[in-house]
Amino acid sequence: MSESENIKNIQNSSNNPNENNTEQLYITSAPHITKKGNSTRRVMIDVLIALCPSAIAAIYYFGYMVAINIVLCCVSCFGFELLYNCIKEKKFDKETVQSASVWDLSCLVTGVILALNLPTSFVIWEKVPILGMIIADILGSLVAIIIVKMLFGGIGRNFANPAAVGRIFLFLCFASAFKAVAADGIGLEPTTGATWLSQGIADRPVNAKQLLDMFLGNVGSASVGETCVPAILLGYIYLCIRKVIDWKLPLYIVGSVAVFSLLFEGLIVSHLPAKELFMNMLANILSGGLLFGAVFMATDYATSPNTAIGLVIYGIAIGFITVLIRVFASYPEGMSFAIVIMNIITPLIDKYIYPKPFGFVKEKKNKNKPETKEAAK
Repeated sequence: MSESENIKNIQNSSNNPNENNTEQLYITSAPHITKKGNSTRRVMIDVLIALCPSAIAAIYYFGYMVAINIVLCCVSCFGFELLYNCIKEKKFDKETVQSASVWDLSCLVTGVILALNLPTSFVIWEKVPILGMIIADILGSLVAIIIVKMLFGGIGRNFANPAAVGRIFLFLCFASAFKAVAADGIGLEPTTGATWLSQGIADRPVNAKQLLDMFLGNVGSASVGETCVPAILLGYIYLCIRKVIDWKLPLYIVGSVAVFSLLFEGLIVSHLPAKELFMNMLANILSGGLLFGAVFMATDYATSPNTAIGLVIYGIAIGFITVLIRVFASYPEGMSFAIVIMNIITPLIDKYIYPKPFGFVKEKKNKNKPETKEAAK
């Protein structure tokens, strides 16, 4: 039976309500979502819920400006994606708006992640500080949504994580504005604006008090959403329970950072004793954007490998590149760069590492059968 006849029979059977069919067939475009109640919108809602603890912690530690940043980024991302849809359809009517891709809420996820990857405010023009923040939010959202996402075909077709590229773009344009801001902790002494990673490798003493501050979020940070570890862990647990992300991938990244920080920074560069070596490793895990990026950015479906072995390579490589940048580059943090680099390499990983087809059986060699004509003679 030809494909056209098959489709015609399916349409006829679905149009006949009196015919008792034990099962109905549907022809849909990929991706095929088979779990009941699951959809792109439902997945994005789950991610937004998982981001709530980090957003609340950021507002608590760094003030109301974080909330304004989140709103501005979300509105900008929503507006740019809706505008792109309208321009593409060459219509600006109600029907076009209702059918636009913004309603899958992926643009809001990008907006929240981008806002939590930024400082409290961008001081570009000291006379009107809030103007710099507005400009940064709009530019970052423009790059993330229009250039990285929509011009490559929309959700599922972006070559890299949109929020990560947006953050990198803003950092390259306004590097001086990415200054750490002090945070007032819950009953702890407020820390200075300097971060642990921004200090020289030789000047990074670590003690239990510093590790506690890093864990709770009572530290200066250039990205407001990446400080409070309990908030990030709550989001990670929720996403794992909802089966939105592969729970193993963040562990691959964190584990590789632990190993390579011990090797490169602890042994090769600093020659630390055993006790300080372990404390230094913990500080590398708890500081910077490692945990936030591992949970909310590296796990993006479209930009991470499709196989178990591919995810292992992907996760270890992200940790390796992150530590290389932290230890040997002048830039104290490298998580966003590592994620984007591996996002670009992901298609290459999927090309050479792919699962065996269902039902594949490896052909056994016949020992009695001669391999060549000369052997047969």
